[in-house]
Amino acid sequence: MTQFDLAYSIATENHGILTASEAKRNGIASKTLARWVKIGRFVKYGNGVYKATQYPSSEEDPYAIAVAQCGAGAYLCGESVLGLLRLMPVNVDHINVRAPRYLRRRLPKGYVTSPGKAGYVPININGIMCQKPEDSIRECLGTHMGEHLLRAAQGAYQAGFIDKAGLERLQKEIANA
Repeated sequence: MTQFDLAYSIATENHGILTASEAKRNGIASKTLARWVKIGRFVKYGNGVYKATQYPSSEEDPYAIAVAQCGAGAYLCGESVLGLLRLMPVNVDHINVRAPRYLRRRLPKGYVTSPGKAGYVPININGIMCQKPEDSIRECLGTHMGEHLLRAAQGAYQAGFIDKAGLERLQKEIANA
């Protein structure tokens, strides 16, 4: 297997995205990544985040790229999770990400980062680390219309992201908000 085959294999498991740290862990030099960008095999999204040009684009790409740019341990949160799951229309120009530590790097405009909560375990949804949908809906209380959040909760229940008890808890909380 060539280095490019290895890199592409890693990228396909993450929406076509390869980070510089993943490449380094697998013995792929940064000079090699730079050469692949130059010849058009990868596109650089900044701060060690690359996307394979052969990998098809999807509506989930902005979310996957945002989490990758915020580093290891980062996860999608709040309304961005609801947008990823298509439970509620959201503006993808503002993507909410929790990072485990302070980020010194400059992020693209529109990324809203906040510190992650100690001990919180995110879940993997479609290859993207995310806050649990029930917690995401709860986080949107007070900033979004209750009827939209109720529809999102019902959609999450129908899609199997929350159970019946979680749906009932959310319905009570939304009604009391």
